[in-house]
Amino acid sequence: MSWAVVARKELRDVWGSRRTRWLLWGVAGLFLAGGYAVPLLGSPSPTSADFASFVVGSAALLVSLVGLLLGHRTIVGERASGELALLLSLPYDRLDVVVGKFLARWGALGAAIAVGVVGGAALTNYPFGSFEVGTVGAFLLGTLLYGAAFVGVGLAISTATTSTAVASSAAFGVFVLFVAVWSQLRGVFTAALDALGLADGTMPDWALFLYGAEPGMLYRRLVNGFFAGVEQGPYLGPDAPWYLGEWVAAGLLVVWALGPATLGYLRFRSTDL
Repeated sequence: MSWAVVARKELRDVWGSRRTRWLLWGVAGLFLAGGYAVPLLGSPSPTSADFASFVVGSAALLVSLVGLLLGHRTIVGERASGELALLLSLPYDRLDVVVGKFLARWGALGAAIAVGVVGGAALTNYPFGSFEVGTVGAFLLGTLLYGAAFVGVGLAISTATTSTAVASSAAFGVFVLFVAVWSQLRGVFTAALDALGLADGTMPDWALFLYGAEPGMLYRRLVNGFFAGVEQGPYLGPDAPWYLGEWVAAGLLVVWALGPATLGYLRFRSTDL
């Protein structure tokens, strides 16, 4: 349980940073504001599913940004300052360091998400709505997985470089690619497949699977499929194959939550300090 010692120290560092506290309060505030707005802008008797559908777009933007900010300097910052060498001179190995830091930073983000989601759902359903525990719990779990994906991506970036400037640039590039650009690339991918003779004007199902495996698209598909009741479009329509649906999206989000951090450790364990 040496990683737990590392995690406790990391949590103290996270909470000791005023900028990080403001970021985490911003995440919680986003969900709370969404919960307050749903009864004002939507149905007079809103449900917890209405709350999830209302905030998913804003949450996809802010949770990914804060996740990357929390993770991208986790290793490289201490490597540059020499603190990492000192930490590894104590009875902790590199797995303890990666696991402890990842869980601490995901836990901090997860606490902010949990406060926001539960509080926002309560505001949505007070006094005329209905607080659906299963729906709120499932939405919270999906959002936690989405947050873990970007904390893990940030941590993986942090293990792959020795420069904080490079880590910051890479994290910014990932954010722009996934959050701002990716959804606009479908036409480009379809045109490329057309040119290669692999499509006939529309993206085939196997290509839709690969294109839709981006974390933000998975998160939105999960909410649309489970909570918003969307039953149309290439992913959730009646003619879509099963592997484009919300259940597979949830499974892929689990892979995103664990995969980047695992790759980051594999990279970190074989690099020089």
